[in-house]
Amino acid sequence: MKKQLASFRDLLATGNLGPVTPDMTLKDIATALGPPDGWNVDHDHPVPVYWFFGKLEISFDSAAPYQMNWFQIEGATQLRGKSATLTERLRLSLDGFSGETKPSEFLSAGLWDSRQATVYYAALSDDILLNICTGCIQIHFQVDTAFIDDREAIEYLGESTLSQLVRDVDSRTKVDSIYSYPQAATEEIPGAFNWRSLSGQDYLDLLR
Repeated sequence: MKKQLASFRDLLATGNLGPVTPDMTLKDIATALGPPDGWNVDHDHPVPVYWFFGKLEISFDSAAPYQMNWFQIEGATQLRGKSATLTERLRLSLDGFSGETKPSEFLSAGLWDSRQATVYYAALSDDILLNICTGCIQIHFQVDTAFIDDREAIEYLGESTLSQLVRDVDSRTKVDSIYSYPQAATEEIPGAFNWRSLSGQDYLDLLR
């Protein structure tokens, strides 16, 4: 079967992944992509509502008509080259992006109004968490924290200026996963990790 080609740029700008849109139901996805490679079973629900298609993972509501909660590209660090296979039926044209694309590169790529995008950051043990939320898209980044040595991430955040944080972190990121939601993507503040935030434009300005 010939694969459909989706655009990474279109996904980031609109939240749509070729034939997959975040307003679809479980039945819609089955029609568009066929049976999943696998699923998670929740014994409280008779219908499996978390499906896997290669790097594409989809969560559905537990009640009929099983509306999509979100979909994500997992393992996005592995995205490289001109295109990447996501599922048996779907290939992604990377449009110049990759798993190595930095937050600042996404924010300056003309995909969104950087003043409307929000960069969230937080500390968890020796990890620095960094996400971009804009429209229905949420991008999670891995941060290489070897540079903070033996300090806890929360200690590093407490001692650093915002400018220093952005300059330290931006070049040390890789894309972890990309989510698309039916509604605006956000992080709870304060949430489990005490998220802090700044606008995408402020993030870019701090790098200049």
